[in-house]
Amino acid sequence: SSGINAEWPLRPGKRQNKFLDCFLMWRGIYGDTFQFRIKTRPVIFTCEPEALRVITQDVVNIVKVDHLPNRALFGQRITGVYSILTGGGQEWSIKRKIMSSFFAKQNMHTIFRASVPLMDRLLETKVKPMVGRRNVLDIHEIYTIIFSAPPGVLGMECPMGVDRPEEIGRRVNVFLDVIPSQLGNLSRVWGAQASKKKSETIDLVVEMRMMGKKMVDEKRAEIGDWDVMPEDDLLANLIHANDSAGLGDEEVIDDIMTVYLVMDNMSKQLGSLFIYLINHKEIMDKMVTEIRENPITDFKSLNKLKYTEMVIWESLRMAPVLLRGTRWVNKPMYVGKYWIPADCQFQYSQYVLHRIPEYWSNPREFIPERFEKGIPSVDNFTFFPFLAGARTCLGKHVAMVAMKMTLAMLLTNYDLTPVPTPKKPTIVQTMAVTRLKGGPFYMFEPTYRVKERYLSTTKNEE
Repeated sequence: SSGINAEWPLRPGKRQNKFLDCFLMWRGIYGDTFQFRIKTRPVIFTCEPEALRVITQDVVNIVKVDHLPNRALFGQRITGVYSILTGGGQEWSIKRKIMSSFFAKQNMHTIFRASVPLMDRLLETKVKPMVGRRNVLDIHEIYTIIFSAPPGVLGMECPMGVDRPEEIGRRVNVFLDVIPSQLGNLSRVWGAQASKKKSETIDLVVEMRMMGKKMVDEKRAEIGDWDVMPEDDLLANLIHANDSAGLGDEEVIDDIMTVYLVMDNMSKQLGSLFIYLINHKEIMDKMVTEIRENPITDFKSLNKLKYTEMVIWESLRMAPVLLRGTRWVNKPMYVGKYWIPADCQFQYSQYVLHRIPEYWSNPREFIPERFEKGIPSVDNFTFFPFLAGARTCLGKHVAMVAMKMTLAMLLTNYDLTPVPTPKKPTIVQTMAVTRLKGGPFYMFEPTYRVKERYLSTTKNEE
């Protein structure tokens, strides 16, 4: 393949979105696979489907890097090295196999039933009071609160949980904001407050892990009296998975931390969706009409929200939470049609892949109708917001169900109108994970369609 033997052209985060647009530009010049250099280290970038197939399916010879920043924060464990998200090796494989049944599509009706009363409760105790105080709200802030609560009804009970999910959301967002900063000069980022902010962040990590330890201890006491593992108890399943892999409570706590970090991904995704809708009133109106004409009465009724699902898929194409990934090749081998030496680093990018004109017409336009006939097969390796192969996101079905539910929750009960702000809301796509700045802000006007919201918790599911 052609080589680009140049220094890294832009410092990460220096200019909006230019970091990944460089890859897109280079792909147009040098083809789907090329080499570039970060300082003196050669790196291979690829968006070639056959190469991506090998990279995502071979978890023995092609592995995640050891220094992922979300594994620890200032020396304090966050997700560790064996978590269901960032782990690897035999232990990770055992855990993933056990947890796959909990996250399977067939189990989504169970998770739906557990989540329905929570959605109504959050609407009444969190959203309604916020609208009462000020009817112009940050959508991302609303969804951060909403998505911090579901683990609390899936067996992860904690002092904050469903009563104060905003406290969990606040801590998670501190971690996510600080994680990239730990790799650089803290004084340059935080100035004179660097030492204080670092200490406060460490305290929050320690506090969250202590909370996790209490949750694990209480759950282990409960499990001792059970004959059968409940289908809707996430924490009990995580404990069983870690025990089966020969791991201990610290690894269970790693997974608890991972769950909260991943749940926040959905708030970012819907925040991005609403940023795109600011300039697409016709899409918003069509989605609202569909939602209000098809009230959520049971799990199967979610299938009626076809257009809403198309809008979600298009937001996942344009602004996937995970923007790029890095893998190491452990031994000399073919990756696609290329012979790659050992100890070589590969990078790939969903951001780039989802903007290739050969795969997507008008790739920079927000067009939900492109998914009218469904999403491309993951085997094509042209669209994978939830990754693919052996590392396909375990929670992808939960994410789609939760995002449809929460969109229906808000848009059934409130008319939303975008509100201009001095600083334009921005989807920041300069590092590995999408971030949001400045909103988006919407005006909330109640529609009082309370009776149409969700099914009764006593209704039987087929």
